[in-house]
Amino acid sequence: MALNLFGRFMPREEDFTALFREQAAALGKAAQELQQLIHGDAAVAARVEAIRAVEGLADDVAKKIFIAANRTFNAPIDREDILALANDFDDTVDLIEDLAKCIQRYRVNDFPQEMRFMADAVVRCAAVLQEVIPLLDAITRKHAAIFALCDKVGHIEGEADEWFDTGLTRLRAELRAGRIDILGYIDRKELYELLEKVVDRCDDVANAIQTVTAKHV
Repeated sequence: MALNLFGRFMPREEDFTALFREQAAALGKAAQELQQLIHGDAAVAARVEAIRAVEGLADDVAKKIFIAANRTFNAPIDREDILALANDFDDTVDLIEDLAKCIQRYRVNDFPQEMRFMADAVVRCAAVLQEVIPLLDAITRKHAAIFALCDKVGHIEGEADEWFDTGLTRLRAELRAGRIDILGYIDRKELYELLEKVVDRCDDVANAIQTVTAKHV
C-alpha cells in the first residue's frame, strides 16, 4: 500500500511528441495567417489579432513543455534537447507576431512578389515540420524520413534566402530611382529582415530535430 501511495507522487511520463505537435500546429496556423496578410488581405487588424491569439496559445504550450521537462525523470529524449526544440518553436511564432505587428504599425499594404514568396516559404516549412514531428514517436526506425524532411526545410530556407537577396536589391533600386522615400525603404527592409529570421528559425527547428534524431540512430 505504501508503494502505491508513493507512486501517486512520482512524476508521470509526459507525451512530449503530443506537445510538440501542438507547437507545430500553432506555427502552421500563424504562418497561414501571415501568408494571407502578405498576399494582400485587407483585414490587417483581424489577421494581426489572430496571430496574437495563436502566439498566446503557443506560449502556453511552451510553458507546459518547460514544466514537464523539469519534472519528468524518464523523458524519451534529453532534457536539453526538449527545451531547445520547444524554445525554437516558440521563438518562430514570436517572430511571426513581431512581423505582423510591424506590418500593421508601418501601414504597409502592398507587398512585392519576393515577400509573398518568402511568406509562402514559411507556410511550406511549417507544413513539413508538422509532418515530421509525429515521426519522433518512432525516432530510430523513422530516422531516414526525419532527416529527409528536415533537409527539405533547409532547401526551402535556401530558396527564401535567394528571394531575400533579390528583394533587397529591388528595394534599393526603387530607392535610388525615387519610387520610394527613405522611410519606406527602412520599413520594408525591416520586414524583409524579419521574414528572413522567421524562415531561419524554421530551419533552426529542423536542425534541432536532426540533433535529437542523430542521438537515437
